[in-house]
Amino acid sequence: MSIAIDLKYALRLLVKKPSFTAMTVLIVSVGLGLALYTYSLLNALLFSPVTFADNKPLYVIEGVYDNTHLTRRPAASIDIYAVAQNSELIDDFGIYQDGNTFVGEVGGQLRKYNSAYVSYNIFDFSGVAPLLGRGFVADDQSEGAEDVVVLGFDMWQQQFNGDAGIIGKTVAIDGAEQATVIGVMPQGFKFPAIAQMWQLLPESHINPSERRYDFSTAFVKLADGVSIRQVRSLLNSKNRALADQFQEDWNWVISPQGEYLTIEPYKKAHLTQYYGLFIALFIVALLILLLACINVGNLLLARVNERSKEVAIRQALGVSRNRLILQMLWESVFICSIGGIIALLLAGYGLEMTSLALDSIFSLDNAKPYWWSPSLDINAVFVLVATVSLMIVVTGLIPAWSSLNNDFNSTLRDGTRGALGKKAAGIGKALVVSEILFSCVVLVMASVILISTYSASNADYGVETDNRLTARLQLPPADYPIREEEEFEYTDRMKRSAFYYDLKEALESYDNIVSTIYMTQLPGTGGGTSYFEIEGRGAQRYDENPFSNNEGVSHNSWSALGMEVIQGRDFDYRDSAEGMMSIIINESIAKDFFPDGDAVGKRVRRARADSRGDWYTIVGVVSDTFHGSKMDFSSANYNTYHSMDNAGFFSAQIAIHYNGSEQVARASLQEALETVDPKVGVYQIQSYDDLIAQPLLVISTVSTIFLICGIVAALLAATGIYAVASNGVAQRTQEIGVRRAIGAPDVSILKMFLKQAGWQLTMGVLLGLGVSVWLMNLMSSTMLFSDVALWVALICMPLMIILMVLLATYSPAKRILNREPADALHHF
Repeated sequence: MSIAIDLKYALRLLVKKPSFTAMTVLIVSVGLGLALYTYSLLNALLFSPVTFADNKPLYVIEGVYDNTHLTRRPAASIDIYAVAQNSELIDDFGIYQDGNTFVGEVGGQLRKYNSAYVSYNIFDFSGVAPLLGRGFVADDQSEGAEDVVVLGFDMWQQQFNGDAGIIGKTVAIDGAEQATVIGVMPQGFKFPAIAQMWQLLPESHINPSERRYDFSTAFVKLADGVSIRQVRSLLNSKNRALADQFQEDWNWVISPQGEYLTIEPYKKAHLTQYYGLFIALFIVALLILLLACINVGNLLLARVNERSKEVAIRQALGVSRNRLILQMLWESVFICSIGGIIALLLAGYGLEMTSLALDSIFSLDNAKPYWWSPSLDINAVFVLVATVSLMIVVTGLIPAWSSLNNDFNSTLRDGTRGALGKKAAGIGKALVVSEILFSCVVLVMASVILISTYSASNADYGVETDNRLTARLQLPPADYPIREEEEFEYTDRMKRSAFYYDLKEALESYDNIVSTIYMTQLPGTGGGTSYFEIEGRGAQRYDENPFSNNEGVSHNSWSALGMEVIQGRDFDYRDSAEGMMSIIINESIAKDFFPDGDAVGKRVRRARADSRGDWYTIVGVVSDTFHGSKMDFSSANYNTYHSMDNAGFFSAQIAIHYNGSEQVARASLQEALETVDPKVGVYQIQSYDDLIAQPLLVISTVSTIFLICGIVAALLAATGIYAVASNGVAQRTQEIGVRRAIGAPDVSILKMFLKQAGWQLTMGVLLGLGVSVWLMNLMSSTMLFSDVALWVALICMPLMIILMVLLATYSPAKRILNREPADALHHF
């Protein structure tokens, strides 16, 4: 019966002040909703292990992450097998390589699919049976066996219209090779990550007898009771042994820190580049949840303080402390429970929108890992219940317990709530410092990421992007083969290069096409650098030389991107001769390393740990461009270009400068390909602006989340800091009255409060900046921060918080000082 009475009492109090109730519920909903959303997002993308029916977590063994190109590195198959086959720590494993396969009807245009080149045991490892046909067996991978392929569900539907009789039919791989279809996998199965079809690696990869350049990645299950730390220890020992054994042609796989083979949880390995960013997002979401808890707790504490005389009377009448605490706790139960339900709806909606955004981001190449589909699950519900329970304790139990520690006799005798005890004063100071700390971190992180992302998206990459269409071309190896005889190698390369110039000529014959250019990676994409040595100025250590991005480029093409040759000459017929070693550098290299303007005629070469490359003669200098993203620390301002004329690339990017509409330009590209070679594959067709934005889309999506966090944090900080500071000042109303009654000037009282706020500010801001710098360092492997972003984040955001705190302290203090001292002395 008493519980029912307490429930009615709590509900009546909440209904009596609807604005207070709505505000507290809103704060709980937003703070808890963001935390639940972030947890569910990161649980899907990072935290929860990848498992199959046996529920054993999957791991990846591969080479150390390449920070110079922001890419994962495979490891030599012989090294993977030496560890995995001969260790009791490994229960099961297989190897794979990610790749692209081009499939098409004979004589038709090739269509690109994401292919996984795998060891035969991949389907046994996963425990997933094919929907049609069978999976691979050991004999399929033996020398001389028939070429076979297993199709993914989506490829089966798109390429073969779901043909139920597909098993046993042959597929033209890369334009000519015939492979027999032996199976179709169920819908949604894309293991190892994005596979749309599966092909077998050569037998030499799974039975390596000698060291060769056959690099793979291993998917691994650990033996029962084995931890990842144990395997890391094993790999560290293996790395040390290999470092001692490797000759010059192999020691490049060992990092300067002595790392080579590494093991990571499956999801983390696929998220290495963004790992720091997502961890920072998770920490920011937790801080916002704490901000919400502090704000709600302070609102409830202020509400309890307003009822201090009522509580004292009830204590005097014999109502037990536990009963009073429970009555006050019911308010928090109602607020947090209703807020939790709304938070669940908000998080679910946010995850649905994020899932759609991720689908759109990776739609160009179908490159979204199959587990990147965030949604609410039972784990999220458990987390929600646990978090709501904790919030009830933090926001309800603590304020109630604090209020009941006061002497109710003093409250009844003095009829005031103006005397602030040491414990209450300490709690108030801690709340203010916490508000400042958490809000500082969230606002600094949100601003630095938002501004850096915006700056990178709108940066000048040194090229004209208006009316530019880009695409990637893929030549079919069957029609442009590499013959084994060395005498034909140059002829084969020239045949591949001839295709590109035939297509260029065909395109530029259209009235709407102004010009075209080919590059291995266009400015704004690619990235990654290599060291180069200037003849006569080489450093003793290879990594003490300057570094640059290196690309292949077509001749007579710079104008297509608004670039120009500013010294020397462009590539021409001379550079297509066999053995010709020519190179063009960009203006920044010329200015920084050849300030006398004598770059043309000088020679440079690549410098690596294991060797030095051939010397290339500088024949020209072109205007500056920037390869890679402006947010990637692996990118460089230095660029070198090689002639693609005698390189014979199988794949290249094309940029087309057009007049009129993009749609007509797309049609012109397709028509020109039909004329020159209809079997050449074309994909990733998009505008140049979209091409530059593509590498930033994941970060941009996360930045949007940070934007929401920043807005929420700003609102919580503004209201929370004001509420905490105002409540602290209000509880010292009687003290203010006493000080004024004995003659203390108003200015000295204001200084007292502002001095106290200054100490809180100093502690909160310094701690907040310290945590922010740590988080930015955590993200340093993910992105570069623009100078403007750092200035705004580390200077402007703390200044804004300082102004908020000073205003939140000055305003209520000034309001009390405007009253008569007698009113303050009797305030309750």
